[in-house]
Amino acid sequence: MILDAIIDRNDDAELSSRLVAAGLLAQGLEASRVRKRRTLRQWVEAEVVIPDGPFKGERFKTSRQPFTGLLFDAIDSGRWSEVFVCGPSQTGKTLAAHVLPALYTVDELRKNFAVAVPDMRMAQNKWEIDFLPTVLASPSLSTLRPIRGPGSKGGAIKDTVTFQNAVVMKFMTAGGDDTQRAGFTAEGGVFVTEAARFSAAGENSQEADPLDQLRARMQAVPRRLRRLVVEGTATIEAELPYSARELSTKSRIVLPCPKCGAWVTPEREHLRGWQGSANELEAAEKAYFACPSCSQAWSEADRRTANLAGQLLHAGQSIDERGEIHGDPPQTERLWFRWSMANNLLLSAGDIAVDEWKASQLEKESEAGISAEKKLSQFVWALPYVPTSLGIEPLNSHRVARRQAQYSRGSCPEDTKYITVGIDLGKYFGHFVVIAWRASGRAHVVDYGIFDVPSKRNADDPNGFDVKVAVFKALRDLHDRFENQGWTVMGRGEVMLADKVLVDCNWETDAVQEFMRSVNGGVAKSSDVWVCCQGQGVGQHERRKYTHPSKSGGTVIYIGQRYFVTRFAKERVHVVQLDTDHWKSWIHDRLRGKEGERGSLELFAASEKEHNTYTKHLTNEQLEEKPVPGFGVVHVWMNKAQKPNHFFDATSYACVAGHMCGFRVLAEAESEPAASERTTEKNHSQDDAGPVLPDGRSFYSTEWRPTWQE
Repeated sequence: MILDAIIDRNDDAELSSRLVAAGLLAQGLEASRVRKRRTLRQWVEAEVVIPDGPFKGERFKTSRQPFTGLLFDAIDSGRWSEVFVCGPSQTGKTLAAHVLPALYTVDELRKNFAVAVPDMRMAQNKWEIDFLPTVLASPSLSTLRPIRGPGSKGGAIKDTVTFQNAVVMKFMTAGGDDTQRAGFTAEGGVFVTEAARFSAAGENSQEADPLDQLRARMQAVPRRLRRLVVEGTATIEAELPYSARELSTKSRIVLPCPKCGAWVTPEREHLRGWQGSANELEAAEKAYFACPSCSQAWSEADRRTANLAGQLLHAGQSIDERGEIHGDPPQTERLWFRWSMANNLLLSAGDIAVDEWKASQLEKESEAGISAEKKLSQFVWALPYVPTSLGIEPLNSHRVARRQAQYSRGSCPEDTKYITVGIDLGKYFGHFVVIAWRASGRAHVVDYGIFDVPSKRNADDPNGFDVKVAVFKALRDLHDRFENQGWTVMGRGEVMLADKVLVDCNWETDAVQEFMRSVNGGVAKSSDVWVCCQGQGVGQHERRKYTHPSKSGGTVIYIGQRYFVTRFAKERVHVVQLDTDHWKSWIHDRLRGKEGERGSLELFAASEKEHNTYTKHLTNEQLEEKPVPGFGVVHVWMNKAQKPNHFFDATSYACVAGHMCGFRVLAEAESEPAASERTTEKNHSQDDAGPVLPDGRSFYSTEWRPTWQE
């Protein structure tokens, strides 16, 4: 140190004391000097050593993958508080867009920050596979590695890692309790990986979606200093990170063509030469990237030269032949940053062409062909997979709302043969749909609505019930309403009751089944009006693919059109298992039919505004082709934007119930035995107290409680 040197070289006491004072002053100035902060690019190239791969043990150089330099500069500019990153797999995406910006926050910014992962199991993997190897491989970072607590000496990650400079890295997840994301201020920013899992809130969350909750961890930080970096693989347009592109800079990397000088962005269609090759070796040999402007072939040296000179261009900007950018970026806080295989210098055009050639040899509509196309779109070209068009124009909710008959809400057409109800349950609300099935082969929506499920909103809610009790009570009240009120048939002077009511029991199964036992006399019978149902499909909500039985027998007591009825002996209930994808398609077929003709579905007379919610539920899902292992390519209904669809589900249950009663679109198909019609006179010939339970008490008795409460 300076002070020691001064003392060693001076024997005179007085002079030494003066020099000591001067030395102390020099040391104070040295210690107080403000540390000059390096940019992210400078820090990475000075401090980071590659932990694995072909460049293991070497310093990180942005020249190996030039897009990384553009990304680092964009993050470091401070112009955008949110950065959404999308790129091909195995191109250094996680390292460049997730690990290094986070470790820069540890070493250079020295601020606490959050790392968001889908679940805590992945937190352990991210630390051990991505973060820790980079820390250990880089000399300056290795001095900061945790020496005690989670993450040190192989210790398991709970939710935090504390580095030796006291910086805290907090792991947060997309699922689970919302409190996992609360109570921590991420002063240094939030870094999100596996972005698709943060697209929507979990089923048990009552708060905003996970990404908004992560943003809330930076509320104490001035807006201009906030930093949210989100990286992930392109999946579908409605999921992160791609769903963030629309309200962003919509930036793209532009490269100067070594042949014509034009600034271009090569994409998948510009990988040429391999088409028509006899085998993958020939495809690899002939492949090249072509300039999107002049179509001339680029050599690998040309592609490297172009990428080294690349620039980031935002929506609305232009670039001239000298490489000067004109125009301002869009007025947004969100940067969109994407690169493709044209920017990946770790692989040649031939390497990429081999995968393209192999995929081209598969039948496009086969399971293998669709799987290969999805892999190329998402993992190679960083583009969302777009299923093959089904050639069906999606229904418009406004047009559906205008499909009305002259009957008012609650009134049935004069030729009504059956009335069925479908019920979809939720924790706080349920949805029901009532359909009248006409002798003319038409269907008419008589009524629909939302009913309360009085579950406790919180532990101190004095008006709420345990969720099982709440479900039971809601169904009992609805049963009372339907069985005592019924629906008026116009021109016939009678009131009809429901011939079949299907209640979804995928959620709170025990409570629904207990309710069924109570209204059906304790034992399920084929004549029961109220029956459990379970939807099966491969869409986003149904977890199992529907399997249609080949014959009845055993627990399968009846097989219908893409549904069957099973007997649950132990539970003493019948359950209708239905193919939701098939029946939702069936509904849309009815809505596309010409109004007034056989096979059409119409709504009761009301304003378009009144029908708005119902018709949006019917049209918030879209039909797509999807490969399913073991089943090939199937048509499934997908709710990409996670919009409400409860009335759609309830309508599908009511339609299955209609088929069970005997409704058929084609007149000649009506040969199967149908359920008898029910009117208020037939149903209420007994005491109006309602069904009698096995112990002799009325179902409507306030003293009665379900068995799981006793």
